[in-house]
Amino acid sequence: MAQSLTQVSRHGDVILLEFNNPGMLNALDVVMAEEIVEILESVNAEFTPVVVMTGKGRAYCAGGDIKRMARGEAGADYMRRMNRLVRAISNHDAVIISAINGLAYGGGFGLVLASDMAFAASDAKLAMVHGDIGLIPDMGAHFFLPRVVGMNEAKILLWMGEPIDAQEAKHIGIVHQICEPEKLVSETLEFAQNLSQRPREVLRLSKQLLNNLPTMTLEDLLDGEADAQVACFKTEDHRERLKALLDKRKS
Repeated sequence: MAQSLTQVSRHGDVILLEFNNPGMLNALDVVMAEEIVEILESVNAEFTPVVVMTGKGRAYCAGGDIKRMARGEAGADYMRRMNRLVRAISNHDAVIISAINGLAYGGGFGLVLASDMAFAASDAKLAMVHGDIGLIPDMGAHFFLPRVVGMNEAKILLWMGEPIDAQEAKHIGIVHQICEPEKLVSETLEFAQNLSQRPREVLRLSKQLLNNLPTMTLEDLLDGEADAQVACFKTEDHRERLKALLDKRKS
């Protein structure tokens, strides 16, 4: 029986999803991509509001399946599966956090960008290396990267393909926090567990609004916020938190 290319463990209200092909630097083949999608599709954000993704070994994910490419097997179906993975991450109701250990190259960088935020080990490296083998950056990189770093910086990262370290990634907004390598997962999980205690409907609706922002006018956004707020007004979580605040002020 083939070894699973992913491992999943629960930490309170948070799921840790680990890429488990360290001998291949967690290269993103179609089997791993489909395993990740299946895991994410099984996650109910009501019970698991945050998912942390990381890699085993010395890489988060070193890119796509170059052996498949060398055999001439990478084409429309391959890209369809990769894009399904990007959608599963970006459109998920749960918050997805990447914990970047070591290398996040090519498609691995794309997974980081598709996530909602990223923590990085101090020795992490990120690079859009697609051009080195005559390919265009994919997996939504042209969509996500300019939104984070601006158009001019995105062009340099997309076209030159030179690695950036964790400090630079944090400076330009790709990484939220830098951790010592041995503390990366524990510190990311600690943050994720704190985040998971925030109102879950708020996280879901706010992420949905932010995802839709590129196609929205101000009027669209105001309407969307109003609809989301009305939904929040009706939640038990809102009523309980409001009562607790009022009771505290009375005491």
